[in-house]
Amino acid sequence: MKFTTTIIVLMLSIALFKVSAQSNTFPDEIIKATKSGDSRVLANYFNDKVEIIQPGNSGVYSKAQAEQVLKTFFINNPVVDFKILHQGERDNSSFAIGKYSSRGENFRIYFLSKETSGSTLIHQIRIEKQDE
Repeated sequence: MKFTTTIIVLMLSIALFKVSAQSNTFPDEIIKATKSGDSRVLANYFNDKVEIIQPGNSGVYSKAQAEQVLKTFFINNPVVDFKILHQGERDNSSFAIGKYSSRGENFRIYFLSKETSGSTLIHQIRIEKQDE
């Protein structure tokens, strides 16, 4: 009986650890930078090449180019609110989907990142206008 109780407690602990580890998979710094519309801080997390997909303008950019593309987006659409709706991870990749609110317009922003040499690097950002 004692052995069975120990096994059950151990299994529950592992399950809870997995749930808590998965609930916060995406780096807070990226979320904070998006909330403040700070393309310079976001650029610190860019891979050497970043794919940015947004209404009317998509491409694969260098870090410096990607920073300018997002800077323009943030200038044209000043952030009112940004919150993460969903996030997760698989193998060495993680993603986050957030709702970005700007003066009367809402966007859904998708981030795809990969862990390389212990660092999380953004490989893709997709920005879609939402009709809400």
